[in-house]
Amino acid sequence: MENDREPADRHIDARPTDAPPLEAQIDWLTGVYNRPTLLAMLFRETDRAQRLNTTISLLLLDIDDFGHWNAHLGASVCDQILWLVAARTARLLRSYDLFGRTAGDEFLAALPSCSVENAVLLAERLRLDVFSVPFHVADAAIRLSACFGIAASRGRSPLVVLREAEEALRQAKTTGPESIQIFGASARVNPAPVTLFSSGFRDETGTW
Repeated sequence: MENDREPADRHIDARPTDAPPLEAQIDWLTGVYNRPTLLAMLFRETDRAQRLNTTISLLLLDIDDFGHWNAHLGASVCDQILWLVAARTARLLRSYDLFGRTAGDEFLAALPSCSVENAVLLAERLRLDVFSVPFHVADAAIRLSACFGIAASRGRSPLVVLREAEEALRQAKTTGPESIQIFGASARVNPAPVTLFSSGFRDETGTW
């Protein structure tokens, strides 16, 4: 198994005294936030976006044909792959982005003060730096791909925006592997690789 390990708490904030125990906030397999924790934090970030009149973008990713790999390699090896996907993705996010696993092979990144355009750039960078690099597990080099769904708002209900991101992801998966879809926009199929500086790209406030 490749050495992609780093502290799991990079995307876990210090919790208030009335918050659930830390182990109840994280996904047991990948060490990133679980779905209930992400949703709770999304409501707080949405309030902030509404107050500051900034954009918050949601980026959903789903690994293409993961069921095939699960059947071919087995659940234990695929659990390692999910951990590696989470670790690689977390390293590309800003310290104040929110990231977690929302379903079996589905992950959500919530990106405060992030435009749709920069969310697309991030999806392309994930496509290149996370999924184009082989995963070395079970004495094999596995090449994966993923589809991405993106939606954004300036303070609308996070449940509504999440449903939009889910719909965009559904459309991306219908279009084909490695697709990026923005909610309400035409499909983006197999986007061309982009050159990004190692320090990240500029956004509305700060840099990646």
